[in-house]
Amino acid sequence: MYSSFVKYLLNPTSLSIDVPITFGNQFYGENRDDKKLHVYHSSGKKWLVRLKRVKSMPVLTDGWQTVVSDLNLQKDCLLTFLPLSHFVLHLSCYVNGVSGESYFTINRTLKLGFTIIEDAFVQECFGDNLPTGSYELSYKRSLWTVSISKLGSSYVFSQGWPDVCKDLGIQEDDLLIEIRLSKKVEYDEDDVFQISKVDYYETLLKDIEEDDNIYIPDENPSFSKVLN
Repeated sequence: MYSSFVKYLLNPTSLSIDVPITFGNQFYGENRDDKKLHVYHSSGKKWLVRLKRVKSMPVLTDGWQTVVSDLNLQKDCLLTFLPLSHFVLHLSCYVNGVSGESYFTINRTLKLGFTIIEDAFVQECFGDNLPTGSYELSYKRSLWTVSISKLGSSYVFSQGWPDVCKDLGIQEDDLLIEIRLSKKVEYDEDDVFQISKVDYYETLLKDIEEDDNIYIPDENPSFSKVLN
């Protein structure tokens, strides 16, 4: 079972980015010097980088600066890396807290029974169609119904959110990544359905195999404390 790792881009001009030692040991073992890895982005872009050891620290380099340049990544952008195999990483970039139709936040108001939805996510994904009412949140094929309401100038997950946190073991101040609305409860025919993360990655794996003849293990990716 592969796990993802998260990094803040502290120095966009750097030729490399650190990889957590625990991830390097778990996924590659101690024999992780000078490995070629493919990095894929949901835009369809892909790059070849190398995993090397620099002063006992595993880093992605030799091509990393091209990734940053091509995606125009800025300082403090949150990056998530999901290994799809020993030779393939899927990169998600959160600009202003949003990546595509998902976002990340810090669970700072659990004691009050709600969590704030990032304004950039509301503007990006809803526009003038304000997101009130009940929606489904999904995680590993489990579903929860949560209510979105307006609190001051912000929108929040309120009713049902404490149950999500309890069931998944989410604590106060936890970083929550890949939060994505599944569908609105009591939808009509004009509602747009989003492809599930599982289906998305299965399609991506198929495209990678056909494109590069890379062997991908037959298993679905999983996340730790990640809602999608």
